[in-house]
Amino acid sequence: MSEVTAALAKSKVAWLLVPPDVTVPCWYAATGETAYVVGGDGEQPLPELPTELRIILRDKETRRAIGPVPARARRVEPGSEDWEAATTALLGARQSNPVEGVRERWAAHCAVWSLDLSMPSEPVSDPSQQPQAAADESGSGSHADPAPRASDTPD
Repeated sequence: MSEVTAALAKSKVAWLLVPPDVTVPCWYAATGETAYVVGGDGEQPLPELPTELRIILRDKETRRAIGPVPARARRVEPGSEDWEAATTALLGARQSNPVEGVRERWAAHCAVWSLDLSMPSEPVSDPSQQPQAAADESGSGSHADPAPRASDTPD
């Protein structure tokens, strides 16, 4: 199991690096080398994702940042072949329940994304060169927590 796959399986928080310069923290559900995210009404705020983006994962045990790693995003449409698998994984990882009616709300008001991390790895860039975090939706200009850095790990 690769370091990326292990981190993807253990942690449930990632930072999406959306071009040109937006960093979006999110929770996700993982299956193999695929992460699923949901955003929209009543869920985490996510922008429209480009086909190709990069993700920073976190090693749950050491809190060390892993990545950024390349990923391919694809919107999972309600009723599609992947909808049931994606929403089942997301419902299993979801922190707030109940789950009744959630799939229907996601279908009507949210976007479910599949993020494929099985692409060949690129060299990891200098963490000090990470893009600025996205402003929150209230427009207050506050920023999301930055992605973890190696200096954030305990000694």
